[in-house]
Amino acid sequence: MKNVKYLFAIMILACTAVLVSAQGASKPVRWSLNVKMTSATEGEVIIKAVPSDGWHLYGLTLPKGGPKATEVDLTGCTGVKFVGALTYAPKPTSVHDQMFDLDLTWWGTTVVFRRKFTVENPGGQIKCTVKYMACNDQSCTPPATETLVKNISVKK
Repeated sequence: MKNVKYLFAIMILACTAVLVSAQGASKPVRWSLNVKMTSATEGEVIIKAVPSDGWHLYGLTLPKGGPKATEVDLTGCTGVKFVGALTYAPKPTSVHDQMFDLDLTWWGTTVVFRRKFTVENPGGQIKCTVKYMACNDQSCTPPATETLVKNISVKK
């Protein structure tokens, strides 16, 4: 009877490890936000997306009937005025996706989005909401949303 209890405890631990591992795999893209001040009144928002091995993140514009395009929303920011458009590097890869039977763009490696700003209020905050969808060769995640927040630190 004692061996059965030990065996049962080991099975519970193994199942828990599998569930924790599966939860980690449910987010195949890691996001980060950084604010780089280039002067006392100017800066740049830097958003980095790192897809896990074998996964890709879709481009910013896609045809209808396919996966969800990546959206980078900075409208929740306070204390800043954006200068210019959102830029990104590297360029996404253009492919014919068999799963959707569409020509799509995606990033299979790290992509960095940038947008310059001027400070209007030193106590402001950068709030970035990204909406995205990721796929690998076998499956796709449902569309997901990540919110990233960083205070603006102005040095005087």
